[in-house]
Amino acid sequence: MDWALTVLVLVGGLGAMAWRTRTRRATDAIAARWRALELIRHLRQLLELLQKHRGLCFGYMSGEEGLQARLWTTYEQIEDLLAHSDHYEASLYWFPSWHGVRDGWSRIRAHEGLYSDEAEVVLIEHNQLIGHLLDTIRDLAHQYDLVRLGGLAAQPRGFWLELLEHAELLGQARALGTGIAARRQNTPTQREELRALRQRIADRAYLTLAALHADPILRTALGKRIPEAEDSLDGLLGLIDQLLNEAAAVPIRSLAYFQAATQTITAHFGLADLLLDRLQASG
Repeated sequence: MDWALTVLVLVGGLGAMAWRTRTRRATDAIAARWRALELIRHLRQLLELLQKHRGLCFGYMSGEEGLQARLWTTYEQIEDLLAHSDHYEASLYWFPSWHGVRDGWSRIRAHEGLYSDEAEVVLIEHNQLIGHLLDTIRDLAHQYDLVRLGGLAAQPRGFWLELLEHAELLGQARALGTGIAARRQNTPTQREELRALRQRIADRAYLTLAALHADPILRTALGKRIPEAEDSLDGLLGLIDQLLNEAAAVPIRSLAYFQAATQTITAHFGLADLLLDRLQASG
């Protein structure tokens, strides 16, 4: 009898220990996921500023002097945010793409002056830098299952990453279009690049917005944000078409184009933020 009781107590103790271990692991996993989401939010802010700096930089170097004040303000904001990134360096250090972000910004800073003959070089450097940043965000998302969310494919709540990727296509179109509208950077190659970007945006961005609208829970949660994003996307693609139409009677001002593109990009970032909010609230 004593032997049976001893076995029972031992089994019970092992069961309790296993339960505590599982609970602790689950709690640790939730905490790690929450920290990853916080880091992604930080990187998403950096993404928006770097995209903006690219557009302002290329537009200014293409002859639009009205962008200069915003360019230097955005530069200072990036410097501040990168300094704050030191808080996350212990986590970011292990992502090779993050070192590409640091190195890329150092190369951009190394340009002592913003001269028009360097516009293409600076644009390429921005594109490479932002590519590294998006790779870092993707790696974090996949490491902590923040896109598929346990499924075999991306779930609607995980479409925040697609929205960021589409915002990058829009950001490239903003930079190129602003340069073309400013006239100093208006070559056949650049026009062809903008035309290809326009097609990629049209092929991809509407599908994600439609998928969000098709989900009844997200359609209610996101409210008017989805149709507003679609409307701003319609307007920007129309502006690109007008910009590429060399026979257009009325030329598009670079400042107006930059602002319209920024509105569309902001709408996509806003939707991504709301999806990240929902992921963080769900634990």
